[in-house]
Amino acid sequence: EGHMTVHFAIDHNGLSKTRGTFRELTGELIFDEKNPEASRLSVRIETASLDTGHAYRDNFVRGPIFLDARKYRFMTFKSTKITKTGDMPVKVTVDRTMHGVTKPVTLNATFNKKAKRPSGEDHYGFSATASLNRLDWGIKAFSKESPPAVTGEIVDIEISAEFVRQK
Repeated sequence: EGHMTVHFAIDHNGLSKTRGTFRELTGELIFDEKNPEASRLSVRIETASLDTGHAYRDNFVRGPIFLDARKYRFMTFKSTKITKTGDMPVKVTVDRTMHGVTKPVTLNATFNKKAKRPSGEDHYGFSATASLNRLDWGIKAFSKESPPAVTGEIVDIEISAEFVRQK
């Protein structure tokens, strides 16, 4: 069992950044240390688990004009290509499915380190970032395409994860 967090930030009317996380998510990494390009990654996030620390806003964003969490329960990331770009930074191209739309996204990822747990299991730490345009997934509310444009279109994502090698 590992640990994973997905945080996001989006502009709010040029006044501030709204930041949040998703509380319910799972991920699997099949990691090839000798050949990272042969690795595979999948992540599934429960959209209703969005948490910005403000209950009214969270319920509004979970609703039909943004995430529509009742209709689209999950968003997923599934790797299609992993490219080593240095010692251990990698570009991970994923198919991201959200709001009924699947599009490619590139994650800028770093293998942080490998460590042993007290129980002897190998842990692998990774971090990744990406920026995406919510309009690409049909989420247009409060944007220039569906005024008033008070919510940013670019969503910055930060993923931090520890995976445990299965025996």
